[in-house]
Amino acid sequence: MAIISVTLDDKQKMWLEQIILDKDKEEAFKFLKECIYDKIKTQEQSHCKPAF
Repeated sequence: MAIISVTLDDKQKMWLEQIILDKDKEEAFKFLKECIYDKIKTQEQSHCKPAF
């Protein structure tokens, strides 16, 4: 599996920090799904192109 880097904007960084401070599991899952997972899927799709 390839190494994937994910960047966060200021709003996402603040959201993550709030999740950590609050220890909010539901919000953590929402953050992972909306910010991290979507970015990973986007990066994977951009590399899966046919060779022709």
